[in-house]
Amino acid sequence: MSVCKTCRKPKAPYTCGLCHENTCKSCTQFVGEESFAFLKTVPEVLKHNYYCSNCFDDQVAGPLNEYNETMEKARDIIIYGKDQTKLTRYLKRKEDPYQVDGCVDQEEAVLKMSFYAAQAKFNCLIDVNLTSKKVETGTYKKLVWSGTAVPITIDPNAIRGH
Repeated sequence: MSVCKTCRKPKAPYTCGLCHENTCKSCTQFVGEESFAFLKTVPEVLKHNYYCSNCFDDQVAGPLNEYNETMEKARDIIIYGKDQTKLTRYLKRKEDPYQVDGCVDQEEAVLKMSFYAAQAKFNCLIDVNLTSKKVETGTYKKLVWSGTAVPITIDPNAIRGH
């Protein structure tokens, strides 16, 4: 019979992904796969769905907070599309452009590139170009989005028209 590692209740149905100890529902920390969806490579420690409270506090809570803070910064990234080159023509494009593929919609493509920019401490994406491609799966058709953008750091007050 499985007993919860934390509270010692019988019938602990979950197993911690790291220490492999049994935990009950009230003592288990649930972390979904989408919690780290925008990371280019998810560390092995963060790939599990269930954690005991000790493992969660020691190894998952910090990276999860960092990820959520980066996501908040990504939502504040300044965006200039490819059609706004008149506003950005004097900005230096030193960095290699980001490229994303296989996104569900335009918003996801922009947010993914914004997340990468926020991770690298940039505050702006310029020359954002989004394209869609129609994909057929049997009788079902959907659009798959891809995009490119150049990350830069700017003074938000430096560009007129923003």
